[in-house]
Amino acid sequence: MKNKRREFIRDLGITGIFVLSSPVVFSKFKSIASLKVLVLGGTNFVGPAIVKSLLKRGCEVTLFNRGVTNPHLFPDLQKIRGDREKGLSGYSNLRDLGENWDVVIDVWPQKSKLVDEATMVLKKSTKHYIYVSSIAVYNNYQQIGLNEEYEVVNLELDKSDWGYPEEKLAAELFVKERFKDSHTILRAGPIKGWRDSAIDLLYWCIKLNRDDAIIAPGSGKDHLQFIDVNDIGEFAAMAAKNEFHGIYNCTGPKKRPLLWKDFLEGAKRHFNSKTELIWGSEEFLATNKIASYGHLPLWTSLSEDAFMQISNEKLIQTGFKFTPIEFTLDDCMKWYRTSMSDGIKFGTEEIEIGLKREEELKLIKKLKG
Repeated sequence: MKNKRREFIRDLGITGIFVLSSPVVFSKFKSIASLKVLVLGGTNFVGPAIVKSLLKRGCEVTLFNRGVTNPHLFPDLQKIRGDREKGLSGYSNLRDLGENWDVVIDVWPQKSKLVDEATMVLKKSTKHYIYVSSIAVYNNYQQIGLNEEYEVVNLELDKSDWGYPEEKLAAELFVKERFKDSHTILRAGPIKGWRDSAIDLLYWCIKLNRDDAIIAPGSGKDHLQFIDVNDIGEFAAMAAKNEFHGIYNCTGPKKRPLLWKDFLEGAKRHFNSKTELIWGSEEFLATNKIASYGHLPLWTSLSEDAFMQISNEKLIQTGFKFTPIEFTLDDCMKWYRTSMSDGIKFGTEEIEIGLKREEELKLIKKLKG
């Protein structure tokens, strides 16, 4: 199960945050605003949510990217073309423009080298650097209520052995080094909602809208955490406007703990679903070789670790308000209906995640005796 969790942690950074080919500066409109913000990327998954929140607050937003991913988004914003994969030379248009920025927001998912180069280029022209990191940087998840001061992964490993957690932490360190007193790091939990290409929260939404009975994980008392992509956008904008500095665990979806029983029953009510929830104990699932994360997306048992019990107290103390869970579920389903096949089959070569329906029905039969 731990291997599945590591795969899940890896996938936290692969579900759609790509920044950044042709070196052309494009601008149709330049707004008058109180805060001048440069967003690195801004058109894939997390980026649009950040941009929308900034615009809502009256910020003057410029995008730096390749102009390849969703280039139709935000047609009225200034766009500077550049490719971060080309190293320091990829920033030539940005440097030539000679602009100064109140805030830079960076959502690059994995390669710390690119964050090293971005902070190097922007250090003298930027007052405040905001970086979207991940709870994956923590060393382990055995402590309940793990906070921002908890031990992080070890970077003494050979770089060839680095994975997503090490790259994220190294990126954080570059940000902290170059913006010592003016950085904000958002350590996000699983980010869900509109444009999310991961099929984990969506798995449960689809099942509750399609199947007459499904396997529900554990006792129902295990914890579940995720955060709406719009909430990442909102807090990044809040941090920019209010100069919140330091590290913040950004996970939800609410102030109080969310248990699986409450989540699935609440989702059933919201979808007006008639799906029967068949609860399989941890022991039953282990005996039948059903794994957390892989077979039952987003689920981890209380006995396994506290990955789904990260403290978000520091975030809450800022006055932050979470998006209602129902909105996130609706966005997941809307995105599914506009971008995926109706006949999606889980646990197959098409979609590896989740339980294959035939196997699930056999398990339901066992549980019902």
